[in-house]
Amino acid sequence: MVRTVIPFRPAPRDVEADAFVADRLKEEAGETGVTHADHGQVAEVWDALGQLDSADFKPGAARAEAGAQMNRRAWMIGGTLAAGVAIGGVFLWRQQPVIHETGVGERRTIRLSDGTEATLNTDSRIVARVNGDRREVVVEQGEVFFDVAHLDGAAFNVFSHEARIHVTGTRFNVRRHSSFTDVDLLEGSVDIGARSAVDAKGLSLAAGQAVRIDIHGQPTAPLSPARAAYIEDWRQGRISFDHTRLSEAVAEMNRYSQTPLLLDDQELGNLLIDGVFEAGDTAAFARALRDLRGVQIRREGPYWRLSSGTA
Repeated sequence: MVRTVIPFRPAPRDVEADAFVADRLKEEAGETGVTHADHGQVAEVWDALGQLDSADFKPGAARAEAGAQMNRRAWMIGGTLAAGVAIGGVFLWRQQPVIHETGVGERRTIRLSDGTEATLNTDSRIVARVNGDRREVVVEQGEVFFDVAHLDGAAFNVFSHEARIHVTGTRFNVRRHSSFTDVDLLEGSVDIGARSAVDAKGLSLAAGQAVRIDIHGQPTAPLSPARAAYIEDWRQGRISFDHTRLSEAVAEMNRYSQTPLLLDDQELGNLLIDGVFEAGDTAAFARALRDLRGVQIRREGPYWRLSSGTA
């Protein structure tokens, strides 16, 4: 399931939020003269909450009467919103982070309030805090492709582990592993350094370059060409292999599937394979190995087991 979560934390009352809710109440009541002012991020948060009915915010007896009609969505998040509901408005906060995540095999493109687009690959999670000149995204797991909107004077920072990737407007890919991060830059430029540093300068990438960095933002190997074809493949739901060891191919296919592949013998893992496969379709991958390379396959519970003909 793809989820977007808006964490709840107490904060001062938001005048813009009150004005937004007041407009929606008038609109629902059929009143004329509603201003439809540009409420910016408040409107986006409202959409994320599922467009609660105006009756959910009516005070006193009117609210009690409407209570029996409150829809299921309102009940589901009512406990979270309870402390933020007031007569004539609801507390919405601009500074709170928003969490976006995907499940295994899912892919999703989101648009942040500054116009930046982020595409989350399988089993990924980010925490975004975007407001005015503060634009920050933490990649907590998985892989994300960023198409960053250029805003004068407003830098965009992406964090992975304790590393910071600092940009102003560019297109790049970030894949977080357990002990390092891969950064591939397709357009623009980025500076990479430690999160705690006064500035992110330390390592600069130009368009078409890639680097693997440790958890502090330091390179673990020389710069290499950006993997443009790889990025295009995963964004289109494909996985390509070019003389790839089967053990590595199995690990990559398993990222996208809840029906994983298992290798029964270590030697088989050294088999080199080529081809383009649909991400998540481990069954088709297993059948291709059987038909083209003579690999024995069998389904066992939630797994596809792979073995050599002599195993």
